[in-house]
Amino acid sequence: MLKTYINTIPLTKFILVVDSLESRDSKLFSYLVKQQLSHRNHTIQYCAFEGCFKKTQDKYGACSDVVLHDFVSHKQEKAEDELEQLANKTLGSDVLIVDSLANAIFQLGLSRTYRIFNTMKNNKAIKQIIAVIHEDILPGDSDAIIKYFSHLSTLRIDIFKALTESPRLKYEYKKIGGRVIADIEAYKFEEEQLLTNKLAKPDAKKLLENAKPKQINPEELTTFKIGLTDEEKLARDRVVLPYLPSANENPAEEEGKIFYQLDEVDDWDEEDPDDDLDI
Repeated sequence: MLKTYINTIPLTKFILVVDSLESRDSKLFSYLVKQQLSHRNHTIQYCAFEGCFKKTQDKYGACSDVVLHDFVSHKQEKAEDELEQLANKTLGSDVLIVDSLANAIFQLGLSRTYRIFNTMKNNKAIKQIIAVIHEDILPGDSDAIIKYFSHLSTLRIDIFKALTESPRLKYEYKKIGGRVIADIEAYKFEEEQLLTNKLAKPDAKKLLENAKPKQINPEELTTFKIGLTDEEKLARDRVVLPYLPSANENPAEEEGKIFYQLDEVDDWDEEDPDDDLDI
């Protein structure tokens, strides 16, 4: 289950949440942050790259374990320096949270951002990284960019657009031994608690049975009658067609004979056609 991999001890190193404008869910991101606030054994370095920084201050500023970093109004050089300092931090036990990895790429560029997060992942002083990346606002090839950071992540969570009552999550968890666990779960929140439900795999036989084409009744396609009733079919079979042999005839006896019956209007000349030749 997804909750197990989120709350596992030791903490999974890099949680990457992939969403878009249509599938964005702020409740999931808030849940991940609150899970870290509940531990109370490390400092949260919150890097705000999007939205209004004042709202982030109002939400998390009162928490003594949260250190806020304003990258919304920072210039590029200052943002890079501050993020580099966090990446190379050697003391303490910190959890780094980035609310928009796409905005960080806009400010610092792809190569610099990737290098900084790679340093963070290898830094033992940073216990966990939680980053959200909005795939629909990424510059350039969004699939390639997400692939780069997915390679760094140890738990990737993709949020699907809510087509049903319960939206769905697809996650990939990389265990220390190299094994990858992937699954899709439906999820919802009840009183700020995340509830997930593993989806049952569809039965292939039932899918094939349901995929068989439905029998089409021609009568339902027109406003007039096409088919015949049983009585009409029986009457049709009783009709004797004139070009078919009757039951009293024996086809074997008459085989190979040609009969010609003269009509009254037939022109039949009985005179010798060569009479004028004096032969």
